[in-house]
Amino acid sequence: MRVFVNWVLAQRYRLIILATALAPIIPVVATALIAVDTIRRGGLQGSYSAALSIFGVLMLAFFSGAGIQFVGVLGGATLLAGVMLGVLVRWSRSLALAFQATVLLCVCGVFGSGIVWSDPSALLNPFFESVIETLNSSGATGEQISVILGLQVMLLGVLFATLFLQLSGALLLATYWVALVNGGQSFGKQFRALRLGRVLGWPATLVVGLGMAFNILLVQNLVPLALACFLFQGLSVSHAWSKSRQWHPAVLGVLYLLMITPVTGVVMLGLSSVGLLDNWIDLRALVRPR
Repeated sequence: MRVFVNWVLAQRYRLIILATALAPIIPVVATALIAVDTIRRGGLQGSYSAALSIFGVLMLAFFSGAGIQFVGVLGGATLLAGVMLGVLVRWSRSLALAFQATVLLCVCGVFGSGIVWSDPSALLNPFFESVIETLNSSGATGEQISVILGLQVMLLGVLFATLFLQLSGALLLATYWVALVNGGQSFGKQFRALRLGRVLGWPATLVVGLGMAFNILLVQNLVPLALACFLFQGLSVSHAWSKSRQWHPAVLGVLYLLMITPVTGVVMLGLSSVGLLDNWIDLRALVRPR
């Protein structure tokens, strides 16, 4: 992996070509590539790479006959997000602070949408209706459609939670690659210490509690984002336990595999619960060598 990353970063055109090709299909990796370039070369140089990659995405859309406006907006957002993440890492010099800043950005997005539109979910109704039609045509059961209908109220929150997962995944991947290239062990140590902190963790806990007790639109839209934040903290705790107790690598491998099986929801909810509890009780300290 280190050899490949070094090869990509050795020449800017390699990174631009790879980011251009991956932006429409694996946006997380494309965002991470631009973030790495920004971390290593600075915000201005990272912006140049993003601009050239966006131009490449537009050319791909034009020659392939895809919707150039849709692909352009999606590709542009994906690649510019890499510049933003790279600038955050350079400014904070800390994975935890960059992670927390990403959380705040998504929270502001939910609040901003609630201020601009009294019912943000109404704007997404056409998209939601198309999803239901697709499910009906694919033979989905009535119970499955009912579950999707129940998510309509918090659809905006689900979208921002998905955005957060994409940004955080790219952030972790970029910082891992930078640590890999530099030959240090800093990424593992920083990831095992990753947490929301009391300033963000307590309000997130309150949001989850209020979301379970009251049907308030703004709170309901913040719940998916809060659970996504706690998911990463739960993964961090799991890695800290594995390091302290010297678990076999297969244990974490099975955990990640379970996240892409039919029990995905249960596993992710369990990890989110671990992350939430870690804000109140230092779970890492329970297994720390004395």
